Amino acid sequence: MYHNLRKSFLTLLLLLFVASVLLAADKAAKLSFDEMVSKYFDALGTREARTTAKSRVAQGTVQFNTLVTGNMHLDGKAIYLSSGPKLKCVFQFTSPQYPGEQFTFDGQDVGVAKTDQQARSMLGDFLINEPEILQEGLWGGELSTAWPLLDTKASGAKLKMEGLKKLGGRRLYVLDYTPKRRNNGGELEISIGFEPETFRHVLTEYRLSAAPFDSEQSTGISTVVTTVDEQFSGFHSVDGLTLPTQWEIHIHKDPGVSRAFAWMVVFTSIKDNL
Repeated sequence: MYHNLRKSFLTLLLLLFVASVLLAADKAAKLSFDEMVSKYFDALGTREARTTAKSRVAQGTVQFNTLVTGNMHLDGKAIYLSSGPKLKCVFQFTSPQYPGEQFTFDGQDVGVAKTDQQARSMLGDFLINEPEILQEGLWGGELSTAWPLLDTKASGAKLKMEGLKKLGGRRLYVLDYTPKRRNNGGELEISIGFEPETFRHVLTEYRLSAAPFDSEQSTGISTVVTTVDEQFSGFHSVDGLTLPTQWEIHIHKDPGVSRAFAWMVVFTSIKDNL
């Protein structure tokens, strides 16, 4: 009899433990937008630190790799300049085959340099055709002084809380971002992911479903999905803000286009308000 009572008691404890875990998980999944933003601000830095930074210069190294064929690896220099809404992002390599990238927003117009006299890279094509990413301060996440989550009301950012879900192969808190205006065709989905343990912003994913370009129409497919993701890690304190020092960018297309590329940026210097 004692054995049965002990077994029943242990079973009850197990059930209570499972119920508490499920309840906590359910509560976490139902985290409100305001709660999410508050926890994110706590992880990022004080209000004073968030509003003091008016400009930023980040410098470091960048590695470029082709992910499908694996036949190109380049090492170069990276610089990221941000001042208010303005941005200049440069990846520079010494290869004549691929000299690098330059993305700019001067407060009015988006600029993307061509990699030769004729064409831009796949990433360059994506950003010039989806200018909202640069215009609205999304590119580079918190490295941008125009990052819309720094002040969601002032930026007019359209954000929707999606709760805990899988994004980029990880379980993250996800906010869906809707651009203030669309300048191109196709359906662009923007998802911003936060690490549940720290509430740091670790991933932004852009997913564009659109008709194929002229060069892709011979494949016979009606819709091409281009996915670009920015992954952030290596967080360090910079003037009271916890900013990423590692920035990894991936781009690939589906279906039928066997191209995928990656850039790995490591910033060795980040300075504000120079």
